Amino acid sequence: MVAAYFNALLWGVGNGLASMTLIIYWARHLDADGQTVSWLLAAPSLVGLLRLATPLLVARLGSRKRFCIRYFLAAAVVLAVLPVLASPEWLKSVPHTLAGITLVWVTYHLLEFMAAVAFWSWLGDLAPRRIRGAFLGKRQALMNVGKILGTLAALATTLLWQRHCKKYEILEQEWKAYAACCFAGVIAYLLAVYPLFRMQDLPEWQVGHDGARKSKLPKTLSQLVTSIVQPLADARFRKLLRFGVWFSLSNGIIQTAQSIFHTNYFSFAEKKTLDSVSRGAQASLLLWAGRLVDRRGNVPVLVFSQALIACAPLFFLLAISFGRWWVLGAYVCWLAYAGENITQPNLMLGLSPRGKSTAYASAWFAWTHLAFSMSILAGGWLFDWLKDDFQVSAWLASEFLREHLDHFALLFLLSCVLKSIAVVWAKRVPEP
Repeated sequence: MVAAYFNALLWGVGNGLASMTLIIYWARHLDADGQTVSWLLAAPSLVGLLRLATPLLVARLGSRKRFCIRYFLAAAVVLAVLPVLASPEWLKSVPHTLAGITLVWVTYHLLEFMAAVAFWSWLGDLAPRRIRGAFLGKRQALMNVGKILGTLAALATTLLWQRHCKKYEILEQEWKAYAACCFAGVIAYLLAVYPLFRMQDLPEWQVGHDGARKSKLPKTLSQLVTSIVQPLADARFRKLLRFGVWFSLSNGIIQTAQSIFHTNYFSFAEKKTLDSVSRGAQASLLLWAGRLVDRRGNVPVLVFSQALIACAPLFFLLAISFGRWWVLGAYVCWLAYAGENITQPNLMLGLSPRGKSTAYASAWFAWTHLAFSMSILAGGWLFDWLKDDFQVSAWLASEFLREHLDHFALLFLLSCVLKSIAVVWAKRVPEP
């Protein structure tokens, strides 16, 4: 468990350096439009459906530990290609550069997603259920601390380099700061793999009727199909999955508008500062939330967290009309992700039958991320359509609404409604 904490800290540093925010700002620096941004956001989750094959791959390798080490290492190596591929000396045109960034970003995430499925299953067996909430809370808190450290490093690097470029009028060289942060993130990811060597290699097994321990990992394609269908046929797990899919839809529909809103009104340095402060606050809440989950259960914490998160898009609406710093209200609401980040994986592991957590984890991540990616693409299409081809003012009678309800506002309102409905589904999730 201590090794898992160190892994989280180092992985957080890498994530803070080579983050989605970095890639989006990098793409916007290359004049990417809304649809391109939505593809960058959605493509990793879209191909993440392939993680349903993870149980079969783990079974053939024979060890979750070996699987995690190999795939996390492979993901880091692939990510190292990104700063090289995105150099103007390699791909001469902007469209080719954006395509190269997307391809490498997607491949990196696919390998990482598959490793993460096995890793969550492994962690579920490593931590006793009675203290799993505290364990996940402490691990997530350390990951947030790592993200803050990585974010601050990325912030300092990009800010100093941008000033250098402006001073010497070499703005076309700004991409080098993004590339440097990405490469530093790769080094942190490689270091994060070392603690995995120190963790106990627990086999995934289930006790049979004769009392013998038997592996339930699929070894053939037909068994793989059964492992994919079984979580969907499990009534208790299906209720959790319904909430997860709806939660992902409500989050995805707003991603393009939210990302472009940030790039339009906040510099990379300002965005990273806001993220760092938010993660610092979440880190302190995670320790308390983990213990609360162990004492009071997952569902009450999940319902309260989701209700607070549903209010966040309203502050983006206020920011459109009354000034960008109203966004700070959304960051306060997002502190409730401390509860979500503990209860969701804890429920996923708790509702998984013993010996089948890899199959259930792959189903959870695959279907929720598929919903996330599809809603991102829908949100990107809606963003461009409402911006260019749809006259919102023709639908509105109030002069105030005509002035303030633009394409950003409509998507923020839609997300708020969807997030509020997710509270209803959260209440119906069974407690393990």
